[in-house]
Amino acid sequence: MPDKTLKATPTRRRSFGDKVRADMYLTRLDWHLEAVLPGKERRATVKELRQTLASDPRDTTTSLRDLGAPRLLAEQYAGDARRRPLWSIGVITAGAALLIYWTVFLSYVFGMLAAVESLGSTEARATFLTIEVSAYSTTEAIGISWTSDWAWLILPTIIAALAFFLGARIWRAITPSAKSS
Repeated sequence: MPDKTLKATPTRRRSFGDKVRADMYLTRLDWHLEAVLPGKERRATVKELRQTLASDPRDTTTSLRDLGAPRLLAEQYAGDARRRPLWSIGVITAGAALLIYWTVFLSYVFGMLAAVESLGSTEARATFLTIEVSAYSTTEAIGISWTSDWAWLILPTIIAALAFFLGARIWRAITPSAKSS
C-alpha cells in the first residue's frame, strides 16, 4: 500500500537580487501604509505580504508587477481610513535638516579659520544665526570655538522640530481628512 501522506511543496529559493527587490518594495509600501494604518496593522500587513511573496511560485518581478505601485496598493488597504502623520518621514526630514544645518555651520566656522590663516591674522570673531563664533591661529595652535548661552543648542532643536513637523505632516493628527465620494 503506497504512503499517502501529504508532502509540503518545496519553496523556491529566491536570489539575493530578488530578495532585495522585494524588501525595497515592502519598505516603500510600509512608508505609504504609515499614512493610513496604525503601526500594529501596518506591520501585520507587511509581514503577511512578505510571506505571500516568499511562497509565490512565480518569479519576483512578476509578483511585484501584479501587486502594482506601493502607493496604489497602500491606498487599497486604506479604504476610507483617515490620513495619519508620516512619523518615519518626519524623522528622516529632521535628520536631513540637522545634517544640512551642521554642514553649513561648520563650513562657516572652518571658512573663518581659513580666512584667519590666509590673512596672517591671529583671531577673528563673527556671529552665525545668534551664535558667537571665533577662530584663531597662532604659531603654537589653531582652533575654533562657539559660544552663545543656549542658542547653540536651541537653534538646531528648532530647525529639527520644524523639519519633523513638516515632514511628518503633523497636522493630520489634529484635522479630519476629507472623505472622497
